[in-house]
Amino acid sequence: MEILTRVRVASIAGVVAVSASCFAQETKIVEGIKGEWIISNDITPVQARANAIEQAKAEALRKAGATEYVAESSVFYKTEKDKKLEDIHKSVTSIDVLGEISGFQIIREEKKLNEFGNLAYEVWINATVILHKTSKDPGFNVDVKGIRDSYRSPEELIFEIMPAREGFLNIFILGDNESLLLYPNKYEKREKFTGGQTYKFPRSRALDYEVSAEDGMDVNYLVLLYTKSEIPFLKESTSENILQFIANIDPAEKCVKSYSILIRKE
Repeated sequence: MEILTRVRVASIAGVVAVSASCFAQETKIVEGIKGEWIISNDITPVQARANAIEQAKAEALRKAGATEYVAESSVFYKTEKDKKLEDIHKSVTSIDVLGEISGFQIIREEKKLNEFGNLAYEVWINATVILHKTSKDPGFNVDVKGIRDSYRSPEELIFEIMPAREGFLNIFILGDNESLLLYPNKYEKREKFTGGQTYKFPRSRALDYEVSAEDGMDVNYLVLLYTKSEIPFLKESTSENILQFIANIDPAEKCVKSYSILIRKE
């Protein structure tokens, strides 16, 4: 069976499932925004870096004036202790912002003890923020199952989606050194998905989606962009181009799901 892609790219900022509008939007640049995350027994430096960047991006959105609201959601976490996975279910408060990070640059990063004596990973970024006024369509959603937060290298990536309504899908992998359009591809053509039906990925039996790491641990981001109309991605597959592509789609026309994936080479 042919391998479609080997994901070897590492550690990029957490991609926020957000909304942006190409019809009613404003662009702002914010600079020197800090994010911080504690390194602990359960959080590696690689994970702490990714979380710190994600926190900095959230702060950049606030600094730019993005409207936000707080909603309760159930998030599934996994942690590894004594080589056994423990499932931890927590109810957390998530912030959904009416804005989008269309591009960012890490200008500084370091590990240091914070004011409480904890070892922390700190990052500072400059970011371009797109603000918009239109709202998401709550009925246009897609349920995703089977994506884990941790994989051993090399391992197959298999998952399912069930859209609430008909639409079209782009799937991206984002990393520091390499990003790509995972679906559609030369083996799997674009198709219109029907609401209420379950679809398994990969769509073709002629290939596998494989994730792998060259050394130690890598963090990558899987992003599913589900849209009401067919919107092909035609630019070079860089993280900046992909994020700008997603940002420039009206929020009422899309649903975005994003997942950070830790890949361990053992």
